[in-house]
Amino acid sequence: MSSETLALRHLEDLLGYHFRDQELLKRALTHASVQEDHNERLEFLGDAVLDLVVSELLFRDYAEVREGRLTEWKSLLVARSTLSRVGERLGLERWIRSGGNLRERRTLPRSLFGNTLEALLGAVYLDCPPDDVLPTCKRLVIHWLRHDLASLPDNFARAQAKQTLQNWAQVKQGTMPRYMLVDFHEHPETQAFQIAAEIGNRTFAAAWGASKKEAERRAAWEAILVLRAEGTLDEEDHG
Repeated sequence: MSSETLALRHLEDLLGYHFRDQELLKRALTHASVQEDHNERLEFLGDAVLDLVVSELLFRDYAEVREGRLTEWKSLLVARSTLSRVGERLGLERWIRSGGNLRERRTLPRSLFGNTLEALLGAVYLDCPPDDVLPTCKRLVIHWLRHDLASLPDNFARAQAKQTLQNWAQVKQGTMPRYMLVDFHEHPETQAFQIAAEIGNRTFAAAWGASKKEAERRAAWEAILVLRAEGTLDEEDHG
């Protein structure tokens, strides 16, 4: 057995699925920068499969939740940031085949991890026997997204933190939150921002983020946690 085959077997163990057609797996791992049989069509298919599987999961598991909230939760689960985080957790960077300028980079863009994850799901859909395809895809999505599914309501609240805090501040305080840059660090390949939320004359604990947007969202969440603890913002409030 070749070293490439052994490496791919290890990836299949991590994914939770062993391919009948290894060429499908290789194509799913091939970025368009390689300029050969790449994964963009598989990504297109996987995106549609993921949307269907996640929609069914939410429909069955949250029978009491209304359609609008299910749509918001689905958007969070299939978001590029979520899929990239899952792909990173699975260590997909080790197996992605890239070319051109990407090959020269020390690390690949995180967005490629999410794209590749969708391509892998599309490859599974084509590889799996027809009678078992949807149950298999569902099993894999549950496996890949298990951490995100387990904390879905809380993750959604965090994602909507800025909107929730803004709504509360407008209604209860008659003002808008402000976000103040407290500190900033820059390194050769990354940067970090520390931002604090302010409402009126009150400043809440600052939070770090890899972008201003992320730091503001985390700062808003810090403020929400304080307001909830004080009993001035209900846990059911959301954006």
